[in-house]
Amino acid sequence: MRKKIVLIGLIAVLIFFGIFCYKTWFVAFAVTKYLSGRTEGKQGIVRSITIPWRNYRLHLHHWLLALILGGVFLVRGLHILTPEVFYGSLSAIIFQGIYCYKDWYRIIKRKGILPALE
Repeated sequence: MRKKIVLIGLIAVLIFFGIFCYKTWFVAFAVTKYLSGRTEGKQGIVRSITIPWRNYRLHLHHWLLALILGGVFLVRGLHILTPEVFYGSLSAIIFQGIYCYKDWYRIIKRKGILPALE
């Protein structure tokens, strides 16, 4: 169900922004896939951002950061480069993070607990 919702949203964004967005999206997806970890819990080329807080770790997933960045820029009416390139890249980052990982929704984790017990 999650994958269907994400795919429908992605198709809507790509149709809205046009063909240039498609090309940018595929390039950004491939780059993000290459730079991120192969599976959940594995470190990729680009390190994950985690913020320690008391007995917890706040994991800022790359899809979450791209979503926040895109939302801020969208509300402000700003974009870097053209909107097609900017929002196409951000949507590819969001899609890759949600579609390729099963733990995409785990943002807050307890310290000291083995991953198998979470």
